[in-house]
Amino acid sequence: MSLTYMKIVKILLVAGLFVGVSVALIPQTAAAAVQCDFTRNLDIGAEGEDVRCLQKYLNDAGFVVAGSGVGSPGHETTEFKTLTQKALAKWQTQNGLSPAVGYFGPLSRQKYTQLVGGSGSSGGSGTISTGTGNSAIASLTAQVVSLTAELNRLKSGGATGSAEERQARDQIKKALEMIDEADEQIDDAEGGEIAKATNDLDEAEEDLIDAMRAYFEGDYSEATDLADDAFGNAEDAFEAAGGESEEDEIEDFLDEIEDQIDSAEETIEQADDDGKDVDEAEDLLDQAKDKLDEAIEAFDNDEFDEAEDLADEAEDLVDDALDAISSHSKKDQAEDAINDAEDAIADARDEIEEADDNGDDVDDAEDLLDDAENALENAEEAYDDEDYEDAEDFAKDAENFANDAIDAL
Repeated sequence: MSLTYMKIVKILLVAGLFVGVSVALIPQTAAAAVQCDFTRNLDIGAEGEDVRCLQKYLNDAGFVVAGSGVGSPGHETTEFKTLTQKALAKWQTQNGLSPAVGYFGPLSRQKYTQLVGGSGSSGGSGTISTGTGNSAIASLTAQVVSLTAELNRLKSGGATGSAEERQARDQIKKALEMIDEADEQIDDAEGGEIAKATNDLDEAEEDLIDAMRAYFEGDYSEATDLADDAFGNAEDAFEAAGGESEEDEIEDFLDEIEDQIDSAEETIEQADDDGKDVDEAEDLLDQAKDKLDEAIEAFDNDEFDEAEDLADEAEDLVDDALDAISSHSKKDQAEDAINDAEDAIADARDEIEEADDNGDDVDDAEDLLDDAENALENAEEAYDDEDYEDAEDFAKDAENFANDAIDAL
C-alpha cells in the first residue's frame, strides 16, 4: 500500500507548496483553464502541438495522462497515444459525452469550448467538485501528482544533490518503505497488538509529513532526523502487528548457519571415520566458520546488509563442503566399480581361452567380452573426466557383459 491521496495532499499543504489554496481545499478564486485552439479531430496516432495542448488541459483538469514521466504534468508530448486516449475517455465520461472512447471529435471539441468558456464545470479523478474554482482544484490535483512523482523519485534514489540532501533523501526512502511494510503487515495481521501498531503507524506518517516539509524547505538535517523517527515508529508498528524486524530475521539466519556448520562438522567426522578423503571438505568448512565470524561481527556493528551477505557466503561454503564429501564418495564408488569390472573381464578372458583350447564355440562369448572391454574403456574415460556417476554405470555394464560372456560358454 502507499500513502493515501489525502495524506499526500496534507504533505503538500505543510510543505508550503500550495499558493492560494485553503486547507479546506476550496479555493477562493478560479485559475485560468488551459486555452487550446483545436482545428481538427484527434485520435490515436495524431501528432502536433494541439495534442500537447490537449494533454496539458487534461492534466490541469484532473484527468491526468500519466503520474510521472512522459505525459505527466510538465512533460506533455505531441503524440496522441494510449495514455492520452484513456485520460480523454475519463474526461468524456465525466462530462456526459457518448461514446466515451477517447476520440476527440466535434462533440468533444464543443464541450471543451463550453468548459473553458465558463458555461460548464468539469470534475475529474481525484478532484473535489465545489461549483467554483474547479481549475484551482485541478491544479491542486496536478501538484499531488507532481509530489507523487517526487516521492517515487525519492524511493528510486534517482535524484542528485549535496551529501546532506542525499542522506535526507535516503532516510526518507527507508521510512517510506518501512511505512509500506508496516501498513501491509497490519492489513495481513492475524494477531499482535493491532491497536498499538495502528497508533505507531499514525505517528510514523506524521513524522514522515514533517520530514517531507523539512526536506522541501531545505532543512536536510532536520528531515533526516524526522525521517529516522518515522522509520522507528513504522518499525515498531510492523513488529507490534506480528512482523519480524530485519535485525531479528538476520539474527535467526546467523543461528541457522551456525546449526548448519555443526551438522556439516558431524557429517565430515563420520565420513572420516569411514575412511573417506575429507581434507577438501574440512578446508571449506573452516572457510565457512570464518565467514560466519565476520557476519556476526558485522551484525554486532549494526551492518545488517553486510552481515546477511557474509552469512550467505558461509552457507554456500557449507554446501560446498558437503558436496566435496559426496564427490569423494562417488569417486570411490566409481573406482571400486572399475576394479570389479577389470576383475570380471580378466576372469571371462581366462575362461574363454580355456574353452577355445577345448574346441568349444566361443564366438558369442568373445562378442560379449568385446562389449565389456568397450564399456570399461568408457568408464575409465568418464572417471578421468571426473564424471563419477557415468563411470560407475559404465563399469557396472562392463562387469555384466563379462559375466554374460562366461554364461555364453
